[in-house]
Amino acid sequence: MKNQRLGCVLAGIAIFGLTGCSPESITLEGKVSNLSGNTIVYRPTMDGIYNATQRDTLFLQADSTYRITFPSKGNEKISFYIYGQKYLGTVYAEPGKNVLDIDASLENSLSIENTLANENEIVKELSRLQGEVFNLRARRGDAFQVAKDTVASSVYQKLTDYASGIEQKITGVDDVFKKRAVQDVRMQMLLAFMNQYMWISYQDTAEETKKEWESVYSNMLDFTDISRPENVFSDAFADVISNVAGIELYMKTKQQPKDRNEGKQKLFDWYKNNLKGRVQEVAMANVILEDASNESYSTGIPALYEQFKELHPASTLTPALEEAVQKNIAFNNQELPEDIHILNTDSVRSFKEITDRYAGKVIFIDIWATWCGPCRESFAHVKPLQQYAKENDIVLLYVSIDRPTDAALWKKMAGYYNLKGDHVIINEFFKMDIYNTFGNNGALYIPHCAIINKKGELQFKKAASPEDMDKLAEQLREAGE
Repeated sequence: MKNQRLGCVLAGIAIFGLTGCSPESITLEGKVSNLSGNTIVYRPTMDGIYNATQRDTLFLQADSTYRITFPSKGNEKISFYIYGQKYLGTVYAEPGKNVLDIDASLENSLSIENTLANENEIVKELSRLQGEVFNLRARRGDAFQVAKDTVASSVYQKLTDYASGIEQKITGVDDVFKKRAVQDVRMQMLLAFMNQYMWISYQDTAEETKKEWESVYSNMLDFTDISRPENVFSDAFADVISNVAGIELYMKTKQQPKDRNEGKQKLFDWYKNNLKGRVQEVAMANVILEDASNESYSTGIPALYEQFKELHPASTLTPALEEAVQKNIAFNNQELPEDIHILNTDSVRSFKEITDRYAGKVIFIDIWATWCGPCRESFAHVKPLQQYAKENDIVLLYVSIDRPTDAALWKKMAGYYNLKGDHVIINEFFKMDIYNTFGNNGALYIPHCAIINKKGELQFKKAASPEDMDKLAEQLREAGE
């Protein structure tokens, strides 16, 4: 939840300093019940654009009431979640005052008080559809009866029929919302089709079958029409548009980018050359915003932003992009602190060669990767561990399982999170040492912590994480006996 409070403060300055509670802004207020100490976050569309990387925290007063206000030229949707646990629902709000009480014990049952009753019933239907598509992609369910269907034309028919059934319910609403809702349905259906198409493509499937899927995929693109500006309202937009580009750039060519930087550049260029208008604007912006949200901080991002500004100088996404680019520049210009030691492993042939350097000491091992979100989140809890290690002469050894091509990012991220201690990145010689020692059947789930005792023995193959410092301190004391 890093930087969420700052985001709310800045939003508040912009809103109350310029617009207050004018008709140019949306206000939601109400009371939250059954929260049980959890945190609610919300994601509003802005000018009809759904930005999956943007979320804010719902701050409650002492009496459990809340009030949020944000600028708007028209109606917007707002999705609410209990952070890290569950989806609460989505509502469609209008400029001015909207009343919304939230029962945090219920899912997808939000009921907002405004003049958009029909729209909000449809929004619930769209939320249900989104959940069904998610379940299909996660192999948790199959409301469309397509998961085991290998015939492209059959999958197409099932999904388009399903879409038609929902679209018939989109009545009694204004034209803006109708277009948004219809395109949301079609984007979700395209995402469901892509799920099956890509799965078939990566199987050992006959070429004739693959060609059939490619042909029907083209029909599905026509059905959806990804060029429509209303598509950016859909929660599925970011996934759909990156999949469209990925299918053309990589799946059909059977090529892969050499590193993240090249991948971002190719994606941005594909959007630039193949999309237009608002769809191009939001797709290109997503490359920059997702890079910051994932903390990849690719070095080519500032240059992409300069291109973006030339093409879309009046974009409503510019403030968010500016913030993302400034974070990128700060990240890439930082100097590595002296108490972060990068060990050269070029000549290392086994992990034991590394741990033998610390004979007679307890070693806390943290296995991570720059692309691992939970790993990065865990680093918020390292300060007590660092203090404990300093007081008890314990070695902090961070082991990255990143690819060598990501070594520069690995080093910068170690500095960004101030991971005091020794750092190594695996090479081909001791890679399997790490996976066999700390994983199971060749699979290693990260973040993964372990402890080697003073005798050089692996005493805790799966140790407590710094988030549970009391238990970790107990294990470290035991390893030091």
